[in-house]
Amino acid sequence: MTAAPLDGLLAGLRRGLFPAEAEAESATLSHVAEWHTVVALAHRHHVAELLLRGLRALPDLLADTGIEAALRALRDRAVRRGWRQLGALKHATDRLAANGIPCLVLKGIPLSQRIYGHPLVRDALDIDLLVAPETQRAAEKVLSDHGWRSALEFPETPARNRWHGRIAADRAFVRGGTKVELHPRVCHNPHYYAAAFEDLWARGASVRVGTAAFRTLGEDDEFLYLACHGTRHGWPRLDWLCDVAVILARVAPARLERIARTAAQQRLDVVLSSTLRLCKAAFHVEAPTPPVGCEGNVPGTALPTGGKRAAFIATAAARTWGAREKPAPGSQLSLKLALKLGLKPDLRYVLHEMSATMIAPRDWARIDLPDRLFFLYFPLRPLLWLTRKPEGRGRARRRGFPSAPLTGELERAARRKPASSAGEREESPPIPQIPSAGGNGEAAPCTKRPRGVLCAFVRAPVVVKVMALEAVLLLLLAKLLVKYVPMRRWRHRLSTVEEPGGPPFEGRRLGRKVARVVRRVARHVPFRAVCLPQAMAAQWMLRRRGISSRLFFGARRRLRPATALPEDRPASGMDFHAWLTVGDACVLGGAERDTYVALPPFDHVA
Repeated sequence: MTAAPLDGLLAGLRRGLFPAEAEAESATLSHVAEWHTVVALAHRHHVAELLLRGLRALPDLLADTGIEAALRALRDRAVRRGWRQLGALKHATDRLAANGIPCLVLKGIPLSQRIYGHPLVRDALDIDLLVAPETQRAAEKVLSDHGWRSALEFPETPARNRWHGRIAADRAFVRGGTKVELHPRVCHNPHYYAAAFEDLWARGASVRVGTAAFRTLGEDDEFLYLACHGTRHGWPRLDWLCDVAVILARVAPARLERIARTAAQQRLDVVLSSTLRLCKAAFHVEAPTPPVGCEGNVPGTALPTGGKRAAFIATAAARTWGAREKPAPGSQLSLKLALKLGLKPDLRYVLHEMSATMIAPRDWARIDLPDRLFFLYFPLRPLLWLTRKPEGRGRARRRGFPSAPLTGELERAARRKPASSAGEREESPPIPQIPSAGGNGEAAPCTKRPRGVLCAFVRAPVVVKVMALEAVLLLLLAKLLVKYVPMRRWRHRLSTVEEPGGPPFEGRRLGRKVARVVRRVARHVPFRAVCLPQAMAAQWMLRRRGISSRLFFGARRRLRPATALPEDRPASGMDFHAWLTVGDACVLGGAERDTYVALPPFDHVA
């Protein structure tokens, strides 16, 4: 029976984290077939070193699957990033300490040293420093003065800084490819896990990494913080849960009792219960007994289950682990709503989450409004959310590999299948191609997958989105004028004569771009927009951009075909057409203009 790639990854992690139970996982690892997918999952969850630790006791398995080179390449990449972070962490903490600013290191290298015995086992992507709220501005200035550059994507104003401190709190700084985040509180939502910096500092511990010493959270605070952090994000990565599982396996019953009592005081029973469920399901780690006697429970009984909310959060989070790529921001709406509204039964927590949803710093970078018009960001939020460009997904993701390209030996090893019974190594089969229509067995050329109208609109640049929305309104206005208003009342709004001095070359390029947007929009509006409304809308759009254009009207005689019309229908009539030119270039309606005779231009009526 073949085991799923996720089962093989979890079995290898259990061997690496808890070697005493290695024999129980050998059967699962022997039935894994898609080892290239296991490598992709290890890359996504940042657990290459832990998986390699678990598989080192099985040299035959590593030799047969050929994944050792791939895991080593991922491990070496994480180690290089860890060494850079270690130097940056020492630089930042030394500068803050020299200026009398205390800070606590959250997660990262000190956590890896404490729970794994080595600073580079845990793959960390950034550095998180917790400072007191009253020293945050001073800490930001110290980092800025010593070569750290602010990573904010929007122009800073007093109103934006005030709102950013309320909804995001942390400030990111970049130096030499390493990012440091300054946190004035443990969580973004101050009503989620409320803990004063002075209390955390007093209960903190010192962790020595080589010749450097870093101040971190205490053991109890660290466990609860890791549980809150992972649950708040929906546990998208297994490396976060590995940290909690290792700590839980070593925790004493009295210490877990203190943690659960603190969680009950903070009303975090759902957080603690869902975390314990995931540790048991993924790594077979159960809470020590006898459990705690927190509020609502009797000493010696089981830990609080958290009810249906904890079960739903744990189930929904575990369902995403097997995906070869990180879930898209818009997916799993039910889990996001549960995390935002049902994670903690506190009205202040829910109101803060709703206010953070109604405003986003990325909107400030797209539309630069002054502080006196800052309130307009709230009604613009739904429109900006619908028109934002989602993150692209490359060919590597569609094939099942991580977003970062696998190059060289890593790619060859990751795509290699297990060895056959004869000892020969076979490459993974190529991507299947669509057979040709002739049925002769030859492969047809690969074609692009058709995209819907809404998908094309979402993927378009912001400038094109604005043009498309403007074209919809102007096409509707032109259609209403042509159908219901006499032409003598609006013909003066059209430019039908050539203006002196044609537009520059850039104006012709813009004219073609506007005309192309108008033509595409006209095919999808819920009304029929023919040549005249299109030409009118395009001319009005160009006029708003300072580009002169000329609208032509043409006519031709329509002759009756031999058999197409009945005998009682008139034998002739007139066809009319409109086209638009910018300088000497026809940008709209030029396909049939040679068959029409241009009419004289209108007289301008004041």
